Amino acid sequence: MATAGLLVPSALSACATGGSNNALDDWRRDFEAGVPSRMKTSGVAGLAVAIVPRDSANRYTAAFGLADVKSGRPMTTDTPVHLASISKLFTAAALVQLFDERGHDLDGNVNDFIDFAVQNPRHPRDPITPRQLLTHTSSISDDGYENQYETAGAGDPTEGLSSFLREVLSEGGATYSPTDTYLRAKPGSKWSYSNVAVALAGYVVERVSGQPFASYVGERVLGPLGIRNAHWYLGEFAPNVLATPYGYDEGEFVELPQEGYRDVPAGMLRCSVADLATSLRAMQGGGERAILSPRAVSAMLSRQVDPSIVHYQGLGWTEETIEGAALVGHSGVDVGATNMVVLTEDRRHAVVVLMNTDATPEVDAFRSSITADLIKGARRGRT
Repeated sequence: MATAGLLVPSALSACATGGSNNALDDWRRDFEAGVPSRMKTSGVAGLAVAIVPRDSANRYTAAFGLADVKSGRPMTTDTPVHLASISKLFTAAALVQLFDERGHDLDGNVNDFIDFAVQNPRHPRDPITPRQLLTHTSSISDDGYENQYETAGAGDPTEGLSSFLREVLSEGGATYSPTDTYLRAKPGSKWSYSNVAVALAGYVVERVSGQPFASYVGERVLGPLGIRNAHWYLGEFAPNVLATPYGYDEGEFVELPQEGYRDVPAGMLRCSVADLATSLRAMQGGGERAILSPRAVSAMLSRQVDPSIVHYQGLGWTEETIEGAALVGHSGVDVGATNMVVLTEDRRHAVVVLMNTDATPEVDAFRSSITADLIKGARRGRT
């Protein structure tokens, strides 16, 4: 268990590279000194964190513990970690970017952009729109998919987005359910978190761009930022590069499979904390290389759904609660992955927590407390 508290000094990089900030230096020293014992207490194998200023390149990234317990391979700021649902921010950025550049309407009928019909049978006159896909208001439900149709083992899915989505969403599809595939509520009237809807948003990207979803994101979102080692499919990575996922049982880390679900755009991106920091700065409109127009950045972060339906929902961005504070962000939880991205209240900084460890009450509490500490560090960096 001592390995859970291993600090990796070589993975640390300072938030401020020019000049001295005594308040930030004090925060950093105290934070880094305390992390290993907190990881050990909480049962966390590896941790990578970041504070990302929107308006400055002087970010803070750090990594602690192990990417692979058996080999002793350390977690570093360049170790790709399964982002889980934080991947949705990249899918949203790709769709918003593409529609912005092509002049398409996010409020158009999604059937105008794909090659099969998607329609809530209870509301045949109410079209589902791309905006609704990104805001979890499409009336597409995960119930049937989550209960029956996730892949049940390790490795990449063996079918493409088109086949998967037709099976789930089209009447007559092999896994279509007249009671579970769509909600009773009409499109746009209810918030209900949906991985299938975000997968469909990824398929819209595929159809409109004329290239595979993962290829489009790689070329138009990641590539312009200089990111070369973030991928949606396990087969794209070299051996012994990824963070190994773990559970924690009776004081021991238990290796878990690298999962690959069929709803790829909803949660299958694996990316390092350093590359995620670069991406988040760009999604906030910062950095030297723009991937989104200023109006696209503003639209993604702006409230998209009536607050009587949900308190806050942007395009991809949602709301997370950290120690009682409601913040714009996105969490990510899956097999051997417990992650968090939030923006500070003034939206001038993003903070990131990535862990290769299954969610437990202890791990969840650790994630929340580390996130709160990083927010404090962001505040110190402004003094």
